[in-house]
Amino acid sequence: MRKNKKKILKLIDANVILRFLLNDIAELNQIAKEIIKNNEVLILNEVVAEIVYVLEKVYKVERKDIATR
Repeated sequence: MRKNKKKILKLIDANVILRFLLNDIAELNQIAKEIIKNNEVLILNEVVAEIVYVLEKVYKVERKDIATR
């Protein structure tokens, strides 16, 4: 008898990705790396929009630089 394994996707929010991209808090960056590396993650379009907004408005990152991260 075959066991059906369901694929489990994990939703991650903007904070995890921001810590990963910015590497501004070493401990949180490491945790973010582990989450991303060890899981199949789903990033919603709304989360991508939030990341772009925060990078642009809070961290003053230029859009061209955001696009290359």
